[in-house]
Amino acid sequence: MKSDADMVRIVNEAISKELAEVGFAGGILVAYSGGIDSTVLLNVLAGLGLSSLRVLHVVHNLRPEKELALERQLIRDYCGALKLPLRIATIKPGSIEKRARGKGIGIEAAARELRYGILLREARKYGCGIVCTAHNADDQLETLLGRFLGSSSFEGLKGMPKSRRLGSRRLGGTVRLCRPLLSIPRSAIEAYASMKALKVSQDSSNDSPVYLRNKIRKYLVPVLDREFPGWRKGLESTAGRLAADGEILAGLLLEAYGKIRFSESGRSASMELKVFLGLPESLRVRLLTRCMQRLTGRSRLSYRAMREACRALSFGAQACDLLRYRLIIGGELLQILPILDFRKEGGYFFLVADEAVRRAGSMEIHCYWDKPEEKNDSVEAVSVSALAEGSFSFPLAIRSRKPGDTIRSGGKDRRIDELLSDWGIEGRHREFVPLVEDRNGIVAVLADSLEGLGYGQHKFRDYSGPLKGRSFVIRIKGAYF
Repeated sequence: MKSDADMVRIVNEAISKELAEVGFAGGILVAYSGGIDSTVLLNVLAGLGLSSLRVLHVVHNLRPEKELALERQLIRDYCGALKLPLRIATIKPGSIEKRARGKGIGIEAAARELRYGILLREARKYGCGIVCTAHNADDQLETLLGRFLGSSSFEGLKGMPKSRRLGSRRLGGTVRLCRPLLSIPRSAIEAYASMKALKVSQDSSNDSPVYLRNKIRKYLVPVLDREFPGWRKGLESTAGRLAADGEILAGLLLEAYGKIRFSESGRSASMELKVFLGLPESLRVRLLTRCMQRLTGRSRLSYRAMREACRALSFGAQACDLLRYRLIIGGELLQILPILDFRKEGGYFFLVADEAVRRAGSMEIHCYWDKPEEKNDSVEAVSVSALAEGSFSFPLAIRSRKPGDTIRSGGKDRRIDELLSDWGIEGRHREFVPLVEDRNGIVAVLADSLEGLGYGQHKFRDYSGPLKGRSFVIRIKGAYF
């Protein structure tokens, strides 16, 4: 960059492009931290004579109050000198740390999520179609290095885009995030600030070795500059190539994602198994990740967990658990269902899709196939606490009784409450007697599956098929007293 005029031209071109995208002149919200990058950005934008320019400063409360107070005063003074409306938003102390713990992410990531949420809210509040942040070319390189060291895919290694949509379109109109300084190196920004004699705030956290970005900037970048002088251009070129390749993969992913069917409640999903298994592994992992993001509402998911789940299904597993969901192969479908295993006062519920051991509180359930043996063709020939293969379908819900439960047996519906009473089951034990249910209703009532209580009763749903195959055994252990 040869002069400050180049800086102004680059910023002006970026803003003009975004204004054309959102379809109106004005309505720009600038994220202003008081540091050198955002101060230079605000100075350039103010010099362009743009209408409806607003400023937002977010207080993260991660630094000493004295430092923050001085920073706020500097920000107020500069916005006053520029005659620009300023809004200061304060994040409640401890909120960032709480979010980081709750989502299993770092402090930097949690602060970024909250900051962007505030930027989006304020932009919509004031009718701003563009939000500007001051990320520069050095930030981009540091981001790429951090993502590479942290194991990222092409989505991460293509770097930050110069602009993108901020938030969901369906939740309140189009807001664009713009990074006008992304192609400008920090050295040029520092030169501009020096020439204009701009006053800037010094963020003490930038010197802390706790944050990954600071470690990269202070320790890794100087070594690369000294030992590999061409690394910056090489990394930028790699990111560009990955971005181009990514467009192709994004198209294929979007096509596959359109074949997923989500339930009306948005809590479960399914798709044709042949479609899922017909994708290359990289696309299967990305497809599952996007699906789980929608189901769980979590933006950051473990790539390793997604990959292992995909591989398990590809290698023949009929079910696997992932993020409180169970992936089940049933016929020609891959179903993704919420795991409802729980044990609480007054009831329990377990979901199984094949052999399994499930635990929740004091309850423990063991499900397994027994060895095929010769059996007489009668329901009573089925082994104790076991279901004849073919008499039910997976997944099975194994749960405590609910009011109005019935089982079809002997050609008529039997009320479960009456059945337990006829069996002489003690009142305190009736809540533990498991009911086995599939998509067609209650399959069995298995009082004899409760180990240690000595009950020998069971009742199966009417079934006229063969009984010489395997049996699915169910055993319940728990604190019954």
